[in-house]
Amino acid sequence: MLIFKIEGLEELTKELQEFPKAIQRATRSAIDTTATAVKNLGIDESYRVYNVEMARLLKDSRGRVTSVVKRTTQTNPTAIVTFKGGDNPKAGDRPGLQHFATNKPPSKRTSGWKPIYAITRGGTPKTVKRGFFGEGKLKGQGIFQRQEGTKKIVRQTGSSLKQMVMSSAVYPRIEKEGMSILAQKLIEAVDKQLKKMGRK
Repeated sequence: MLIFKIEGLEELTKELQEFPKAIQRATRSAIDTTATAVKNLGIDESYRVYNVEMARLLKDSRGRVTSVVKRTTQTNPTAIVTFKGGDNPKAGDRPGLQHFATNKPPSKRTSGWKPIYAITRGGTPKTVKRGFFGEGKLKGQGIFQRQEGTKKIVRQTGSSLKQMVMSSAVYPRIEKEGMSILAQKLIEAVDKQLKKMGRK
């Protein structure tokens, strides 16, 4: 009787059965890592382009984070990066215009001080006509503007983080860098699993 046996076949078979699961885990890890990198890149690029403090990009006026990553799960291998912020000037989560000021607001309301701001770094400074620095009962400190011909006073805001990230000055670079990071992380993840099996 002749017996043919391949040494290590049982171990190899087991590894091959586990390989798809390992690749799935590695892929999810690559996607999650990329999502976190994109979140950080979105904030860094917004800071590079827009004339606003980093602290205000990271958290809103109430101390809540302005960007969140929803990581992948076993049933949903998709990561979601959310940059918060409203599109409406009246949205409560948009930075007040004082965060874009090029002349420092006074410590208290001062007559004669004119708010000057620039939304982007290197942008043309603009003056808020009929503007002043003050503190509202509901919206806190900020730059306010008297509406012409009325007694109405409106708190002025700049761009939200969401608007900054989605702008043509920021989004294309984030998208390009994100895809590059994801491709690299996927290659590294697959290569790592192949090396665990002793193969390249």
